[in-house]
Amino acid sequence: MNEPFIRSAIPLPGVAPFPSANVLQWTDDGQVVVVTTKNIYILSPSSGTQADTSSFVKQSLPDGTLVERQGILHWLRTVIEWDAVGELRQWPIACQEWAAVSLGSLDPCFRSVTCSPSNISVHASCVLAVLTSNLQVSLWCPAKNMLTGKWTKIEDFTDVHYYPSDAANQALFRTLQEQITSISWSLQTDFLVSPMPVVDGSLLAIGSRAGILSFVRLIRNTAAESTLRHVTSVPVSDRWIIQLAWSPWKSSCPGQCQAYVACGDPAGSIKIVEVSQVLQQNPSPFSADFGIAIECKLLDVAPSSVDGKAMTSMKWVQAHGDIPYLVFGTPGELHIWPSKPDSELTGARALALRTQRISVGSSCFAPLSGFAYNHRHDTLVASLADGSFHVVKNLSKDPALASPADEIGLTTEAMTAMVRSAFNKVEGGDALRRTDVNRVDGMTTYDGESTYTWIHEHTRPTDFDYKHDAKHTSTLIVAELWPGSTDDFVLTELVRIITNTRASTGEAPIGLLRAVWLHLQDPERVSRLRDQIVQILHQPELPDPGTALVLPAWAGELSSQVRDEFVRSLRTHLFGWDNLHRLRVKFYIAMFCKARVVPEVQNQFDAMPVHISENEVPFVLRIVAQGLEMSDLATAVQEVFVTLNGRLPSQNLDVLSADELCPACHAPVPFNDINTAVCANGHSWQRCSITSFILSTPMVRTCLGCRRKAFMPRPRAATSPNWLPIPARSWLVEDLLEAVRRCLYCGNNFVTLV
Repeated sequence: MNEPFIRSAIPLPGVAPFPSANVLQWTDDGQVVVVTTKNIYILSPSSGTQADTSSFVKQSLPDGTLVERQGILHWLRTVIEWDAVGELRQWPIACQEWAAVSLGSLDPCFRSVTCSPSNISVHASCVLAVLTSNLQVSLWCPAKNMLTGKWTKIEDFTDVHYYPSDAANQALFRTLQEQITSISWSLQTDFLVSPMPVVDGSLLAIGSRAGILSFVRLIRNTAAESTLRHVTSVPVSDRWIIQLAWSPWKSSCPGQCQAYVACGDPAGSIKIVEVSQVLQQNPSPFSADFGIAIECKLLDVAPSSVDGKAMTSMKWVQAHGDIPYLVFGTPGELHIWPSKPDSELTGARALALRTQRISVGSSCFAPLSGFAYNHRHDTLVASLADGSFHVVKNLSKDPALASPADEIGLTTEAMTAMVRSAFNKVEGGDALRRTDVNRVDGMTTYDGESTYTWIHEHTRPTDFDYKHDAKHTSTLIVAELWPGSTDDFVLTELVRIITNTRASTGEAPIGLLRAVWLHLQDPERVSRLRDQIVQILHQPELPDPGTALVLPAWAGELSSQVRDEFVRSLRTHLFGWDNLHRLRVKFYIAMFCKARVVPEVQNQFDAMPVHISENEVPFVLRIVAQGLEMSDLATAVQEVFVTLNGRLPSQNLDVLSADELCPACHAPVPFNDINTAVCANGHSWQRCSITSFILSTPMVRTCLGCRRKAFMPRPRAATSPNWLPIPARSWLVEDLLEAVRRCLYCGNNFVTLV
């Protein structure tokens, strides 16, 4: 492979606050977040979505950079602008000591972003925690459409826990605790419980100027409101905490999990805090309700002591053997530290980087700007701000910098040359000289293999001229740097995702399958691998442990509390089972592949589809009618029908019908299709993908994966308008709509388009 295969080149006005691994990062919703000083860009690859082509972002790909085999990767974009941050806190009002001065208040800007796990916001999406140069943190989430719609600020974090201290100046110490210098959100916990209960085990770690590490959790107050709540705090250092990094959670037994938080200070010291969480069950009328107990302790072991070398980036890597390795950089060196003494790597390693002379700005002492780990090859790729990519082989056994004689394509020299070649093609070709520097401010992997994503800025440091922030332009690049995306890799990745995915992660299928969608955009490859993909999709699902449901009957009053617990029970059983989650992932894969093969073979992917009062009868009848058409469920559904008939002696269910009236002409609409409704006069309507009732209102939400539509949940307030059709106006339907926050078919998020 002599030239990089450039898939995307998107110009983004602005410049990163400083080179860091946090400048460019993926969310669990399959979106990439790019941080600049005045804007936070949230970009979504179009692969896997049913987006309108008119919404695609304009790219700056030069002629001759595309090949015929797959084509360009299109993107959707939305932006959080600095003007939306609002009023900044005036620190001199709280304390006028020199130690509390915030120089970032002179020219305020965005400094860092960390992404929560998916499915924790009120819209089942990720939440962004944003840190400003004024040492404040705010939370942001999408208002309606996470792909192209507005993201709104839901909270300015102020719930700071004041750790007791014997400091002489309590006002100063209190202010230093409120001044936040670093943030990092953990992954979602997996307590090895099935079904996974509706509980958020993720934690936002916050480091302060006072050296206090605090943990906060996003708590849902109501169906439409969430807020951060302080959980616990740990004194870590007598210096600022400027770097934070979470390891993945590790479950030793059901109901318990542990993770590590690495904390770095300006003097180069790193401290490790072990965080343990225990799931605690509370009594509930329907399904089990859970709380979480947390314990934190500062470990004696330390990857790095005070040496005066400032750290530029830090990240945990889950390498072979399920052992997390802490990777961090100091000027001229890359450090690797195993968290377990029984790992194959004994002790910490420090690798001296070599300067790759590609421009006048080349230096091995440039800040680290990103990491990407390749699990298949046990290889780590680290990018520097000077535009060079450095390759470390055998990370989990005997890490060493890859030499030019190693595997073709996976060497420091080859990777750096490919990145420089992509820069030349995008920024001007033959007109560029050694004085033109490709400053790489952030880098990460796209597919875990050979395709990488990075953001660069074209600079000329030898000109010694000043450029205002408004004139800076960065470019987001997606390119394949070595030939690794083979058919075997695609099939192996498909099997790995289907086998290992768990409902507890909360990750949306569109984010989970990001790497697969990239390589299956080519219809020829889909057709070539059709038989193998169909075989993978038809692998039988093993039952989850404890799939025999035991749901006690409730004979008490239908109070608001009971309805809340009923909604939680529905959400637990609709989205908490691993096998049901895997079936949704398979359905999404089948739907994606079906759209990319010739009509003659599309049917091969079709095999992967699908106490009550009288007011609830129309809805229950619809469920019965659908269930009787499925051979696996027919017997159980018939038992439900007989039971229901016995409970409602005043009605003969055999003569009731699930038919509706056409909203346009009031002609009868037979219930013979769960997707569309057509009356005798030819009026056609879509049906709600959750309730199957006719959609005749603009109050609907749309799945961004399969484009199915559903009613928006109705607020419980008696004064709120009711947009549901007459047969659907029951508490059962309302609670079901509230419980289902993601598509029941493909498992992706809903968005509101109007």
